[in-house]
Amino acid sequence: MATPTHGSRRSVDDEALRQFTRKLVDGGVHGLFPGSSIGEFPSLTTEQNRRVVRIVVEETDGEAAVLAGCCDTSVDAVLDNVEAADAAGADAAVVVSPYYLGTTQPGLERFFTAIADESPLPLLLYNIPPLTGNELGVDLVTRLAEHDTIAGLKDTSGDLTYHHRIASETPEDFLLFQGATQLATASLELGADGLIAGPANVFPGPLSTLYEAYAADDLAEARRLMQAIVTPFVTATSDMPTAAAIKHLSGVDGLEIGGPLPPLPELTDEERASLAATYSRISEQVGEPTV
Repeated sequence: MATPTHGSRRSVDDEALRQFTRKLVDGGVHGLFPGSSIGEFPSLTTEQNRRVVRIVVEETDGEAAVLAGCCDTSVDAVLDNVEAADAAGADAAVVVSPYYLGTTQPGLERFFTAIADESPLPLLLYNIPPLTGNELGVDLVTRLAEHDTIAGLKDTSGDLTYHHRIASETPEDFLLFQGATQLATASLELGADGLIAGPANVFPGPLSTLYEAYAADDLAEARRLMQAIVTPFVTATSDMPTAAAIKHLSGVDGLEIGGPLPPLPELTDEERASLAATYSRISEQVGEPTV
């Protein structure tokens, strides 16, 4: 989920965060992921990220699961974040593969095992190699899946073959979430347990309906929503920073949550106009009122 901020002041907008959280929960989402890539976690301070988790947990009030982003490059820093998320009442911690320093699969295994051995919360691994430079290989994930504390994986690799192998080669109770929304229905067909979908920041109800339609074997409705929402949304945002696009679209939808934090660029006037037009077209398709 995006993190509402105060314009160029680079501070979290607590009230807008509460409103945004309620909007998503009331829209029908089953879970929230504060401290995510779309939430711009690397551009916030440690205390800001922890406050975001606390507010989201408070405002959710048990109505949806909270998967708290606890990402960092140091084992001890991650564990400090996990302990803070546990104290806040989060349901699980999401930990991305370490970034900046290049490493190996044994190095990644050492990193995640050290965290899992001491974590008070269930862990979701987070594989997003285009941003970290360190991919969690299938063989590594299957080994880590045997750890009692490691509950699942968010996969934003965009590689459907990788996703299929994870679904096929990990235990039945190992949770697999697709983070590349353009692969939503294909991933569910291959055995994914759910979606962590950027477009749900703007269209929470229809994205929840897409998942529920697939779960109910209403494949026609799931495909309709893919075509009506996911494909145009992903197409419109593919050439710009996703966090910046989603923050702007939230404003178009009626709730201002600030602009992107540095180092992300501000959107151009042309990009803003294109996003507003896409929002209007999607809203007409799904029957939501435009603001």
